[in-house]
Amino acid sequence: MLIARTITVILSTLLVLSISLTVSAEVTEDMITAAWLFDGDAADISGNGFDGEVEGGKFVAGKIGDAIELNGKSEWVAIPKRIGEFEEITFAHWVKSTGRESQWRVFFNNDGWKAGDIHYQMHPNNKIEFSINGNPGGNDTFANFMLIGDEMDKWVHIATAYSAPEKKIRFYVNGELDIENDWGGNPGVLDPARIGDWNQSRQWEGQIDEFIIFNTVLSKDDIQAIMNDGFETTLAVDPKRKLAVTWGSLKK
Repeated sequence: MLIARTITVILSTLLVLSISLTVSAEVTEDMITAAWLFDGDAADISGNGFDGEVEGGKFVAGKIGDAIELNGKSEWVAIPKRIGEFEEITFAHWVKSTGRESQWRVFFNNDGWKAGDIHYQMHPNNKIEFSINGNPGGNDTFANFMLIGDEMDKWVHIATAYSAPEKKIRFYVNGELDIENDWGGNPGVLDPARIGDWNQSRQWEGQIDEFIIFNTVLSKDDIQAIMNDGFETTLAVDPKRKLAVTWGSLKK
């Protein structure tokens, strides 16, 4: 009787843990296309080989570890290899804008502007702009958030999630949904590109940290976990592994 009751308690506990872990954020390695943490270099820590080439700039204390600081004139990070074509994609990153208010300010732009190319930047209207050349409903769509005034010279976390099958794009600012737009339907292409520049123009002035590209649409919980805990810490949390550890502890 005691053994049966003990087993019931254990199974009930595991059920509660399983539900809890299921609803928590889960970011796995296969979701990551590229990840530049800028901790002293522009290496792609995803292991997919999209290392950046730093053209000027310097590494300074960032939001999490180091960040890259660009002067808004002649500095950027080149990504020389084609990354691929995406039906779904999420960009997540920290930025601090210290200049060029009401001017173009690039997060990540393909070097060219052919059909399917992705451009992702601050528009001169100071709103976040996401563009796919030739997308139904127009090339461009915008967030509500404006990087201007009091939002300048401080860290802001931005995440932008696009789904061609859903025909939806969602902009998140500091972990909260800013706006969801009905837009698009075409896949986007990431060819050779630059972080912080487009064709030696539209440069970013300020800092960029933890710039990650995912091959799926992240949930709000995922985005908040990355923002609050940092990319490496979030990736290290494996719900299945945690459940196995808990089960082992209960058996003892």
